[in-house]
Amino acid sequence: MKFFASLVAAACLMACAAQPEPLRNADTERLLGNLRQLVDSGLTMYGQANPTTITYLDCNRHEDIDRSDCRDITGSHPAFYESDFMWYRDSAFAVRDVRAMHEAYARGAVVGYCWHIGGRQSGQFYSKRGGQPSPDSTLVRDILANPDRTTNPSRDWLLSLIETLVVPTFKELGCPVIFRPWHEMNGEWFWWGRDNCTPEQYIELYRLTVQHIRSLGVRNVLFAWSPDKGFHQQYYPGDDVVDILGMDIYEPGIMPYSAYEIIKPALGAMIAYAKEHGKVAAITEVGCRKTDEGEHRYPDIFPNFWTENVMKQFLYDPQTQGLAYVMSWYGADWGGDQEAGAYIPYVGCQRPNADIAADDFRRFIADERVLSENELPNMYD
Repeated sequence: MKFFASLVAAACLMACAAQPEPLRNADTERLLGNLRQLVDSGLTMYGQANPTTITYLDCNRHEDIDRSDCRDITGSHPAFYESDFMWYRDSAFAVRDVRAMHEAYARGAVVGYCWHIGGRQSGQFYSKRGGQPSPDSTLVRDILANPDRTTNPSRDWLLSLIETLVVPTFKELGCPVIFRPWHEMNGEWFWWGRDNCTPEQYIELYRLTVQHIRSLGVRNVLFAWSPDKGFHQQYYPGDDVVDILGMDIYEPGIMPYSAYEIIKPALGAMIAYAKEHGKVAAITEVGCRKTDEGEHRYPDIFPNFWTENVMKQFLYDPQTQGLAYVMSWYGADWGGDQEAGAYIPYVGCQRPNADIAADDFRRFIADERVLSENELPNMYD
């Protein structure tokens, strides 16, 4: 009997050893499950980039992290916060922003990061400088050319940034975080975009990033993937490295490139894929930008953008229902003259139709399908 007991014990040990380490810790797994429940309940979080560390009039000099343009107008902060690692080149901002993320999580909000990563040579994330190709136009290919970081300075550069910036931030926060790297890859404007690498190379870059983060013991991250204005499955990195499928959509229903007859079927296909594969879908950036000539579309021309172009079109259309969150970008008055674009209203706006836009945004936030921070259920239980 002892012999057979030993065999059983050995088999159990082998079975346990063969079990792969979970990709997410318990809190992060619960967040993913609760995001799915929001979708099943027909609810959608409103999110904003850097809501309590960048405000329109104060820009990134904003010090009061208990304030946001959203709260000033509606009485509540957004339910989802997304920061950007590009800001962390400013160490003072990084300290303030991490504290803001901590406090948002403590209040029950969901937090995340994207990464406008400046290239190794240029320090810029755009693929062109002065109309000329960036010196980083071959950077994706350089990173992937040789898997040995000791002899590939471009690969070592990327992995070192992950090790010294991204992973320490995730570990310092400790809470569940949504990370959205390498976004809008189907466009030509970033050095990791379509003009500078193939879909296969992009996929390898995305997978390398996720796998390196996981290899360093990080288990509190959900990974988001977000093409621009379409599903673009040829760039999809795989179910094992993506938890959230997003789409960035600017000027929905206003410009030909984001006409509803183009966007809605693509977004509907993405939502269907997410549901079938146990993922979550979101609109990861949305807003109404200035024209190429500098004319303010928002709030001057489309003051009812949030109810008419976003809420009614995406949250109430059966084809596109099923979004965990919709996120606007930050607005900042960089020139001190209110000529920079805004994505939501702000107190002190002197532009035409500012009052109409503020009332419209309040109606959007008050809608029964939209969740702000004050209305969020517990996302971590």
